[in-house]
Amino acid sequence: MSAGQQAVPANNANNASNEGAQKKHMSKAAVAIIAVVVVAIIVVVVVAIIVVAGVFGFRAYSDAQYNNAVAACAAASENVRNATNDYNNLVNGDASEAAALTKKDVKDASTLDALNKELSVELPVYEGCVADDTAGFKSATAKLNEQADWYKAYTQSLQKAVDAVNASKK
Repeated sequence: MSAGQQAVPANNANNASNEGAQKKHMSKAAVAIIAVVVVAIIVVVVVAIIVVAGVFGFRAYSDAQYNNAVAACAAASENVRNATNDYNNLVNGDASEAAALTKKDVKDASTLDALNKELSVELPVYEGCVADDTAGFKSATAKLNEQADWYKAYTQSLQKAVDAVNASKK
């Protein structure tokens, strides 16, 4: 064999070792790329899970707020009903009897005037719990609470007027 022919296998061996080194180098680069891709996929999956959990959490919170607003409105409506019943019972009962008296039946005629003034007040219009959303139910609850307060206050003032007429009877 000539020296040139003997040099070819040596060059082939160097080429083979270079190819092996390149394969190792390429496989290290491929591993790094794969690692980056896997990490990116994991990050995307974690972010998606967090977003989905956030959406479901927000919906659960919103539903709870809505249900609480509906329940509060129903309770306020019940309070208005009870206050209205108390007021109407007084108007149709003791106040009606006291209003039937004449100025001849009482010592102080101004008590009858005060009673008639109390009986002539304009009643609030019942609106009820009609709403489509949480804010609507909260607004309706506030209005109903105002109405319940009105009925309670006017029931007390009407009762005072009735008591004044009855105390003034001859």
